[in-house]
Amino acid sequence: MALSPLLLTSWDYIFVGGGLSASVVAHRLNERDQQLKILVVEAGPDANNAADIVYPNSTNLIGGEYDWKYITINQTNLDDRTVNYPAGKALGGGTVINRSGWVRGDKFDLDQWGELVGDTRWSYDGMLPYIRKTEKFWSDTINTEQHGLTGLASIQSETSTNRKYPMREYVRRSWNDLGIEARPGLDSNAGDPLGMGEVQENRVNGRREIAAAIYSLHNVTVLTETLVEKVLFKKTRDGLSAIGIKLRNGTEIHGQEVILSAGAIRSPQILMLSGVGPADELEKFNIPVLLDQPAVGANLADHGLFAHSWKLKDPSAGWCPGSGNPLFQQPQYGWGTAADFIVSTDVPKDGLAAAIAADEGVDPDPATHPLLRRRTFAEHLFMYGGSANGSVVSWGLISLLATSRGSVKLSSASIQDPPLIDPNFLGTAVDRYVARESLKLQIQFAGSNKTVVGRDIIAREVGAPGFSKVLSVDSTDAEIDARLRAGMGTSYHPMGSLAMGSVVDTDLKVRGIQHLRVVDTSVFPVVPTGHLQVTTYAMAEQAAVIIYEGRSTPNKTVCQPT
Repeated sequence: MALSPLLLTSWDYIFVGGGLSASVVAHRLNERDQQLKILVVEAGPDANNAADIVYPNSTNLIGGEYDWKYITINQTNLDDRTVNYPAGKALGGGTVINRSGWVRGDKFDLDQWGELVGDTRWSYDGMLPYIRKTEKFWSDTINTEQHGLTGLASIQSETSTNRKYPMREYVRRSWNDLGIEARPGLDSNAGDPLGMGEVQENRVNGRREIAAAIYSLHNVTVLTETLVEKVLFKKTRDGLSAIGIKLRNGTEIHGQEVILSAGAIRSPQILMLSGVGPADELEKFNIPVLLDQPAVGANLADHGLFAHSWKLKDPSAGWCPGSGNPLFQQPQYGWGTAADFIVSTDVPKDGLAAAIAADEGVDPDPATHPLLRRRTFAEHLFMYGGSANGSVVSWGLISLLATSRGSVKLSSASIQDPPLIDPNFLGTAVDRYVARESLKLQIQFAGSNKTVVGRDIIAREVGAPGFSKVLSVDSTDAEIDARLRAGMGTSYHPMGSLAMGSVVDTDLKVRGIQHLRVVDTSVFPVVPTGHLQVTTYAMAEQAAVIIYEGRSTPNKTVCQPT
């Protein structure tokens, strides 16, 4: 598209970033009023129909051309390692490269969000109508009050795709042996995920659903492969007002409202490069300070991910894809994650209380401390794969309730240079305790006589380079901690770096600036104990209502969808 129409148009909304959030909000605004002039500027390409990414066996995901390929700074609590930090770089953002997991998390977390910011719209019950509005659930008999049937995001399960793996009942029994019970209907996505549920994914018979494809942008002007350098401001009697954006090539585009939707890494970077952020950080790079806002780039959080693999006693039994079992020739077994169940767990409270005391310097009150409530701390995903010949199974451990906080800081005054990313993995005694206890549970499942899988199916852990001992029930806390430091990484869930309550208000407006909002995971003020796309879809659906209703009645209370 030639630049002249961009310069001549009086844009109602300019979105910086074309990921999940921008796709949803732009689509819904256009749906409300097709006369609105909406511009979406995305740094990456349009990958909506790219054949190499839409199916589970994609070859161009993390590390490919649709990945920003970020790298963290050295992580103090991970043996001073850097960590590869993928992020989607295309229309649809993370939905282009994620694993498509549909994990809502715990009601408690969103209720904390609503309470923290003093606005029930952001509580679980306030968000639930938008979660339901997003979903096209496969079943109209499971948790009908919790799930939507007509949304744009299709949800599949092992049952709905007729994928029941040979180890399924043994895995179910083994979790039961460890005291883990199944959720009603095997549904972990109804506000209380503690226990065992069936894996749910945002796919249609295996096909990936990219946000920018299912939330069509056909009547929205989209500029791809274009980097935004900064937000443009003017000074008014009331302070600063956003008036448009400046592209990396120097082109200025003006509009009535700018919406940052570049994600938890790029959105704070762009805001700082625009002169809004911690004054001391901006001054390091001679960036004029238009608004000293110390919380910009602070509060970065992520869910840590640790993976490990275990050898099977008899691979010829046909437990896994690659084993020669003719079952896996059926096409549906290539439609998603090779797992039956997803399990969410709490942790023992005595040890947790000691870890809290180590972090906070005082013994916590068991009756009032939020972490000592019944909480969702960890996710366990036992997968039937890890080798080409079907001889290995693998684990994913996600520390869902991260208490560590990191930061996003500038590395230079150029938008072409990635910022300094510090998720601060395992930065608290609580996070280290949770990871250790959760890994112990997985070791008991796979490597002890307590479970049928541990007794009869699995031989031993594969091990890791640099470690002479494999994980086992005899592993000491020190040995487990060392493995976690060496192997912990990201689940690709950055959030919180422009948190609601500190940087933005409950209408997603940047405090101290008119006509500028943020709609992406950077506004999350708490850590949802689920995969972020569910909460992000719901947040964006609600944001669209807030933004549209605020056009003509700025003080009106926003109504929720029925």
